[in-house]
Amino acid sequence: MKKQGKTLHLSIESRLSDVALVGHAVRGVCACSPLSAEVHGEMEICVVEAVNNAITHAYRRVDGFKVETSITLHHDRISFEISDCGKSIEDFSPRSLEFDPQVISSIPENGMGLFIIETIMDEVSYSTKEGKNTLSFCRYFTQPKA
Repeated sequence: MKKQGKTLHLSIESRLSDVALVGHAVRGVCACSPLSAEVHGEMEICVVEAVNNAITHAYRRVDGFKVETSITLHHDRISFEISDCGKSIEDFSPRSLEFDPQVISSIPENGMGLFIIETIMDEVSYSTKEGKNTLSFCRYFTQPKA
């Protein structure tokens, strides 16, 4: 049986002004890991982006809904789950930064947060089950040898 990690569960209202609380919690849990302070900041950015996306896209910035975050510290990685019960992501596929810098209208307006998460994290997945949307991602403490 695989040893379970230690998990911190957070729940905030769907207000952008509350997202910083989650960011501070992420940094606190990351401080208990062997990751560098620079990586702590990267983890915070990813989680804050995911929570912002839930509030902005799933709930369309309407107050009164819950955004749940779970942060789990395992022996080999740190993992995150951000859940909401709003509108699901219609097209969850790898993002790209391909655009023509000479054409301002070609710069993507959406998906940049997911692009950042996919770039920084080692594993990223998304699921919708019984009306609950969950974005899961993790970062390993040591990178696998290629």
